[in-house]
Amino acid sequence: MQSDIELLIQQLQDTSLSGLVSDKTITSDTHLQHGTAHPISPMKNSSPLACTIQPKTSNEVLLLTLLHESEAANITLKRRVIELQAANVLNEMYCNMLRGQLAKQEEKGRKGKGKGKLMGDGLPRLLSSDEFYEKVVVCEEAQKKAVAEKKLKKAEREQRAEALVTWKKLEEKRKIDNKARRAEYHAAMQRWREVKAVAKAEKRKFNEEQPRLGKLPQAIPRPTIDVQEEDDEGDDSGEEEIVVNEDEDSSEDERDV
Repeated sequence: MQSDIELLIQQLQDTSLSGLVSDKTITSDTHLQHGTAHPISPMKNSSPLACTIQPKTSNEVLLLTLLHESEAANITLKRRVIELQAANVLNEMYCNMLRGQLAKQEEKGRKGKGKGKLMGDGLPRLLSSDEFYEKVVVCEEAQKKAVAEKKLKKAEREQRAEALVTWKKLEEKRKIDNKARRAEYHAAMQRWREVKAVAKAEKRKFNEEQPRLGKLPQAIPRPTIDVQEEDDEGDDSGEEEIVVNEDEDSSEDERDV
């Protein structure tokens, strides 16, 4: 049994399917010849004359029977050939689809980010060759560039975090100041109404000017920094998302005035 398998493998190595039994890794450049372009003649019915023959001897009966059996066997074989060729066509389509996916995967591997690999095919290289030296230089430059970009993004994130903290403090102070001004305004209005009521009750002229709240400081715009967050390590700055209702002060101002 083992010898039969080895013989079959040896025979396949001499055909277009040698890539299936080769020790080399199958790549998108490996092309398998499916050999689907084989014309198949249409199936024909038996001759009408054969159906009109009236056998007279035992030999003629035997020959006519063998003729019908042979035609039936030929039809069965031709149907089987059609089925095999249809399956072969589908297999070729499927293999072409797999080759396309494999080519994309290989291209993705070649465009992989710097992970310290100079050669992705696993083949040996002469370390003193000019080609290998150039690849070392390019790889080192790419790694240095990636490290510099990572540091720059980290600094930008830290700067944005500091700006958000400062903005939050200023917003809190603005709200507290506006709240205190509103409280003073409401107290002044209350006193003004009381004095006005007393003057009206005493039927004397009241000339005291009505208190005004005035324009309150509006919400401070949130700092925005155009930073492209694409850290390979998934580093999350963990910044707190602060949402301020900028219409809050304006709506209160409209009620107070």
